[in-house]
Amino acid sequence: MSSDNFLSIGVFALVSGLSIHALRHYDELGLLPPAIVDPVTGYRRYRPEQVRQARLICALRRVDVPIDSVRVVLDDSDGESLRTVLHQHRERLVDRAQVLSRMVRTVDHYIEHGVAMPDLKTPRIVQVTINVTDLAESISFYQAAFDAVFHEEISSFQFGTWPSEEFFLLTVARELNGHGEHDGPAGVSRFGLLVEDVDAAHRRAVDAGAIEVHQPVDKPWKPRSSCVTDPSGNRIDLYQG
Repeated sequence: MSSDNFLSIGVFALVSGLSIHALRHYDELGLLPPAIVDPVTGYRRYRPEQVRQARLICALRRVDVPIDSVRVVLDDSDGESLRTVLHQHRERLVDRAQVLSRMVRTVDHYIEHGVAMPDLKTPRIVQVTINVTDLAESISFYQAAFDAVFHEEISSFQFGTWPSEEFFLLTVARELNGHGEHDGPAGVSRFGLLVEDVDAAHRRAVDAGAIEVHQPVDKPWKPRSSCVTDPSGNRIDLYQG
C-alpha cells in the first residue's frame, strides 16, 4: 500500500471520533496500534481499514465499557462476543445506578435532617477461621468477589480498613489436604458478611465462582440476605448493610 493511502493521526482522529490523546493511549495499551510509526519523528499513521475498528472502540468507550471487555470484542473475529459483553456491562451499569440512587436518597435525607455525627469508637475485632481446598483459588475468589486483600504473613483476608466497623479478618487455618500453620475448625465453616447491596454482591460472588445456596430474599426478622458457598465449600451469608 502506498504511503499516500495512510492517514495521519490528526485525520484519523477526525474520521474515527477518537481524540489524538485517546489514540496515543490506545496505542500504548496495544488496543489500537497504528499501521506505521516513523522511527525518526514518531509520527503515527493508520490504514483506512482501521477506521471501523476505531469507531467501534469509540462507541463502546462512550458508554464506559471497560478496556478489557473492548479488547475481547476486538479479538473476536466472528463478532459473537459483542452482545455478551454488552449484556454484562448493562448489569454493571444497573448495579452502579442502584448505588447512585441510594446515595441520592441519603443526600436528600442529609439535606432535610442534617448529617448525624456519631461519637467515634474503636470497633471490636471480628475474625473467622476457615479451611480451604486450594489457597491460590481462594485468594482469586475473595479478591474478585469482595475486593478482599490477602495478607500472607498472617494468612488472612482483610475486609474493610482498621479502624472501622467494616473491618473483618478471614483467617485461613489450613488447606483441607492437611497443609497449613494454624489450627482451625474441622471441615467447612459458615460466616456472614454485611454488604452494601446484597443483590449485586450475590451476583458478583457467583460470577467469581461461588455456588448459589439461595438467592437474595426478604425476611421479616432480619435484613435482606442470600447465601453462597466459596470454592472450598465454606458457606457465606450475605446481609444487606
